[in-house]
Amino acid sequence: MCYGRIVEQYNTMTKRLDATEGDEPREQAPPEIELKTVSTVEAAADALRQLILDGGLEPGARLKETEFAERLGVARHTFRAASQILIGEGLLHRLPNRGVQLAVLDADAINDIFKLRAALELEAVRLVVLQERPLDAAARAVERLNAIDDNAPWRSVVDPDMDFHRAIIDATGSERLSRSFATVQSEILLCMAQLRPHYNHPSEVAAEHRELLEPLLHHRLQQAEERFRVHLNDAAANLSKALKAQEETIA
Repeated sequence: MCYGRIVEQYNTMTKRLDATEGDEPREQAPPEIELKTVSTVEAAADALRQLILDGGLEPGARLKETEFAERLGVARHTFRAASQILIGEGLLHRLPNRGVQLAVLDADAINDIFKLRAALELEAVRLVVLQERPLDAAARAVERLNAIDDNAPWRSVVDPDMDFHRAIIDATGSERLSRSFATVQSEILLCMAQLRPHYNHPSEVAAEHRELLEPLLHHRLQQAEERFRVHLNDAAANLSKALKAQEETIA
């Protein structure tokens, strides 16, 4: 995990010619490079987020401040600020006098998350089909899923999976719909991290998303709605089964 991500942004420059003594234009200087760095707090939050979504922490695991600050190579106050970001996303909870722990999804939480997700995605499907919106980003996400090897880590599946669903939302052109989806996105990712044992191979996920995309591209609304509804219902059911199995193991 790279904690000091740097994004290079090139400034737009107008062409400038400086005349030499012989009226010959000088060679144009290369464009300036502006460096934009991510704050240490954001980098630490991103590292923790990836650790959680990669399955590196068990549900309910406690994140000891001293231990994780050392693992991240940051000060304790930086870890506290980073963990606060994830608390706001629903990935962590703060317990009185016990620090923070990884969120545990109970049956009510799972149902609530998927009710909201279904409402948002089914409305997006309706708008995309009726308005015949372009779905290039969704198609690219499916291509990335198709290219994943069955031995690839689960995280490599999660990213294009979420990119696909977010692309459907964004294709509507509704800023409010996109903002609403963003508020629950981290909890959806947490669901996916816990859903991992129910897929033996990434190719299964790729096949599901090819089936989701196909009726959208051909503007078949009823079929698209039905496939998305089944997809989301199955995911919620699998999570509920995983939760029940975990509770039985603990008991």
